[in-house]
Amino acid sequence: MDSVKESIFNVIGESIIDAKVLDLFSGTGSLGIESISRGCSLAYFVDKNIKAIKLTGYNTSSLKNIENKYKIIRKDALRFIQRFDELKFDIVFVDPPYNIDSSIMADVFKILAGKKVTKSDTIIIYEYFSKRDVCDEIKTLNVLKKTFFGDKIVSYMTPLEN
Repeated sequence: MDSVKESIFNVIGESIIDAKVLDLFSGTGSLGIESISRGCSLAYFVDKNIKAIKLTGYNTSSLKNIENKYKIIRKDALRFIQRFDELKFDIVFVDPPYNIDSSIMADVFKILAGKKVTKSDTIIIYEYFSKRDVCDEIKTLNVLKKTFFGDKIVSYMTPLEN
């Protein structure tokens, strides 16, 4: 995981500075926490699993002077982006469970592509199992780059221009 995370942040580089970050399916919160440590202005952690939310809370509690730099939200990722309209994110991390239904992911990416919570230059970073066929899931997005890590692929995407 550390080599994947390091690679992701090498790819996005300084675009993390002052960015508004959405960590969907946040799990432990490691991508959002790394974003905070690298200078993002705000990170939202979204996961429906109570254990993941508690772990993210624990992991953020040890960080200093970041009280206003993050929000932890226990909610289904799809429901969250369907209803959220407070701001638009610059970077969205999407690292769902490997066995998540493809139709759910297609709906997630359709909303992200619709620019309700994103902008035309939002970077959407999707981590998934290499044997997963994601063509139908990501058809509403422009793939900029793919990196391969054993049985994991990380795709960097932006919404398609309308």
